[in-house]
Amino acid sequence: MKADLHLHTCASDGTWRPEELIQNIISAGIGLFAVTDHDSVESIPAVSSLAEKNRLNYIRGVEISTTENGRIFHILGYNIDPENSALNEVLMLNRNSLETRNKKSIEILRERGYPVSPDEYLLYENNPERGGWKALNYAIDKGVCRTYREFFQLFGNREIGMSIDGCVTPGVAISAIKEAGGISVLAHPGSGIYGDNPAESIKLAFDKGIEGVECFHPENNAETTEYSVGFCRRKGLYITGGSDCHGTFVKERWLGKPDVRVAQLSLWDI
Repeated sequence: MKADLHLHTCASDGTWRPEELIQNIISAGIGLFAVTDHDSVESIPAVSSLAEKNRLNYIRGVEISTTENGRIFHILGYNIDPENSALNEVLMLNRNSLETRNKKSIEILRERGYPVSPDEYLLYENNPERGGWKALNYAIDKGVCRTYREFFQLFGNREIGMSIDGCVTPGVAISAIKEAGGISVLAHPGSGIYGDNPAESIKLAFDKGIEGVECFHPENNAETTEYSVGFCRRKGLYITGGSDCHGTFVKERWLGKPDVRVAQLSLWDI
C-alpha cells in the first residue's frame, strides 16, 4: 500500500482545499495518508469526513514549528486529538508568532524602500488557496518578489526571512502532542533549515523526546534516509515518510513522491 504521511492544505500554506486533496490522493493511488498542516488542525474535520466517505485510511496530524538556542525543528504530530486544549494553545501561540513576523517583515521591507505599507498590509485580504502566507502574497502582489524563495532571499534566511524567535520549543511541542494522545516525529531531517548535519539534528531531537523520524522525504538524500532508518531501528522509534506536498505552491514536492510503501515504515499503533 502506498503511503504519504506529510501533506498540507490551504489551512496552512498549501493550495488545495480538503476536497481537492482527497481527489488527488485517490488519483495517485495512495492508501494511507496524513494531513499535517503547519500549526493548524483546521482541516481535520473535513478531511476526516471525506476520508471516511471514500474509505481511505487516514491519520490525523499536524506540523509544529519550534526553535531553541537558534536551531529550528519541525515536529510532526500523528494520531492527535484536534480538540485538545494544550495542543491548541501551542498552535495559537505559533500562529500569533507567525503574524508578528509577517508584520515585521513588511516593516523591514518598507524601511529598505520597497513599495509596501504596514497599514495597507493590515487591510490586505489573503486568499489561502494561493498557498504560502499573508506577507508573502502581499509582497508578490506589490511586485517585491515573485516566489517564496525570492522572499526568503530578501532577508538572507530560507526559513522565514528573519529570526523565528517566538515559536515554542521542541520540548513544549512534544509535550503538547503527547497530551493530545499523539506521537511526535522529527520532520525532514535532510532539510537545509536544520543545517548541514542531519545526524546531529536527529540526535538532538531524540534527546528532546522525539518518538520517530520522517526517514523518507524529498529533501532526504540516500545517506540521510539510510542513517535515519538505522537510527530509528536501533532506538525503537517510529519510521514515517511523506512528500510534504503543498499542492501547486511548492512544485518540486508532489503527492506520492518519494514512493513510500507502508511496509517500509514502522507505524505500530499510530
